Amino acid sequence: MNILFYSPEYLYLLFGLIPLALLSLFAFYRRRKLLARFTSREMKDELMPLASGKRQLLRDLLFLVALGLLIIVLARPQVPGRTSSGSKEDDKGIEAMICLDISNSMLAQDIAPSRLDFAKRTITKLLEEMPSDKVGLIVFAGSAFVQLPITTDLSTAQEFLAEASPGMLSDQGTAIGQAITLARQSFSERKDLGKAIVILTDGEDFESNTLEVATEAAQAGVRINVVGIGTSTGAPIPTESGQLTDDSGNMVVTKVNQDMCRQIADAGKGIYVSAESPASAVKAIRQQLDELPRASVNSKLENGNIENYEPWLRVALFLLLIEFFIMGRKNKFLIRHSIFGHEK
Repeated sequence: MNILFYSPEYLYLLFGLIPLALLSLFAFYRRRKLLARFTSREMKDELMPLASGKRQLLRDLLFLVALGLLIIVLARPQVPGRTSSGSKEDDKGIEAMICLDISNSMLAQDIAPSRLDFAKRTITKLLEEMPSDKVGLIVFAGSAFVQLPITTDLSTAQEFLAEASPGMLSDQGTAIGQAITLARQSFSERKDLGKAIVILTDGEDFESNTLEVATEAAQAGVRINVVGIGTSTGAPIPTESGQLTDDSGNMVVTKVNQDMCRQIADAGKGIYVSAESPASAVKAIRQQLDELPRASVNSKLENGNIENYEPWLRVALFLLLIEFFIMGRKNKFLIRHSIFGHEK
C-alpha cells in the first residue's frame, strides 16, 4: 500500500527521537555500571529486590515508539483515494453550518417546553435527516463562536448540541451577522459541494449589518435558511429570580421577529420557516437542502487521497496504555506467589 503524507514536514521530528533513545540507553547502562561498582549482583538482590532497570528501559522504548507514531499522525498519512465511479450515492452530501440562538430570550416558553428546547429538538431531527452531510454548530447571542467545527461525526454534533445554553455567552443580543461570518469561514474551498447555513432564532435585537452579510454569503453561493422560534403573542423571559423586568420594573415580553427573519432568508436566497413543529420545520429545510449540489464528503481530500491516520493513532494509544501499566520495578505480589517465576 502506498502511503503519502499531507504534511511531511512533521516527519523531521522523528530525528529528535534518536537522541532521546540514546539518552535512555545511556541512563540504563550508567545505572548498571554504578551498581556494579559499589555492590555485587547478590548484594543488589538483597538490597533492592524489586529494582528492575530493564522495565524502565522497556517503558522508555514504548513511549518513544508511541511518540513516533503520534508524529506520523501529525504528518497526516493518506492512501490513494477512490475514483468517483467507486463512491456510493449515499456517501454524497453537502456542507451545512447550523447557527443556534442561545440568548436569554430563547428561554421563553411560548413554545413548549421552551424556545431553546424546541430549537434543539428541531436540530436533532434535522441531523437525523443528514447522515451523509458535513455539519458544524455555531452558537450565538451578543457574540458568536464555533462550538463544533464542520464534521461528518453527527453523533458528536448531537453531544455538543445538548450542552448549548445561554450561560455559555455572557453578552446578550442576537449577533446573527457574526454567526454568518463564522459559518462562511468554516466551509471548505471545494466548489463541487453545496453549502448552506441554517439559523434558528427568535430574531430579536439584530445587528445592523446582518442583511448585508447575508447578501454577501448568497453571492458567494451559500444559502441561508432561517427557522423563526417563538410566537407573535410572545412570552416573558424566566430568570432565577422570576420574570425578567426592564428598568421601570415592567415585565419584558419577547416576541419572534418574523419580518427580520424573513428578510435575512430572502437576502440569503434561502427560505424562512415559521416554527410550528420540529417535523414540519425539518421537512421544509430538508427540501431546500436537497436542491444543493452534492459530492463525496468522506475523509477524501481535494488531492484525491483519503486520510489514514486512525491505525497509527490506535497503535500509539495502545502502546501508551501498556507503558502506563508497566511498573518501574518488579511486582512484589507476583514474586511472592511465583505466578510467572522469579525474575533474575
